[in-house]
Amino acid sequence: GEAAAKRCLLAPRSYTRRHWISFPGRGQPTLKVCRSVAQPLVGGAGMTVAAVAVLGRENNPLYLRTFGAAGGGEAAPDTLRFHFIVHAALDHVEEKLASQRTAAAGGGKLDPYLGLLYPIEDYRVYGYVTNSRAKLLTVVDDDEVKDAEMRALFRRLHTLYVDTISNPFHALDSELNGCASFERQVARVVEAGLY
Repeated sequence: GEAAAKRCLLAPRSYTRRHWISFPGRGQPTLKVCRSVAQPLVGGAGMTVAAVAVLGRENNPLYLRTFGAAGGGEAAPDTLRFHFIVHAALDHVEEKLASQRTAAAGGGKLDPYLGLLYPIEDYRVYGYVTNSRAKLLTVVDDDEVKDAEMRALFRRLHTLYVDTISNPFHALDSELNGCASFERQVARVVEAGLY
């Protein structure tokens, strides 16, 4: 019925929002016209990545990229909003690291993947810490995110980060926004769901 006619349908790699228009007064069944507006689905593996951030060991922002409808860092208000979300996550990162350190003191192993840090508004923030104490944060727009997908995404992002800072001409703990190769690779990984 009407509920089925108004829902949004998902296609594999992109999603198309379908608007159904019925013509009243033409009897049963009514003719329905479908207009499609294609919008990118970021993260083809089943989760929608809204933003990716890299923070240095002193919590200085090295990189922030937004994806989706407001993507590409084009909209300043959304970029500022994600800066706030990422920096609000730092307290949760420190809490997770402290709990891992106490567990490691008892013979446990430190895991770079921090998992879900906290939910905020319509997003969930996940974290990862490298051996050099750089923090990789991902803001996801889904409720159902598998840890295996997030771990794979963070492994890919960590590899890209290591490849970028291994360049002898790149200064450690300097911004990555000017590095075209890093930006292009991050966009490719997230948009194509290559994790």
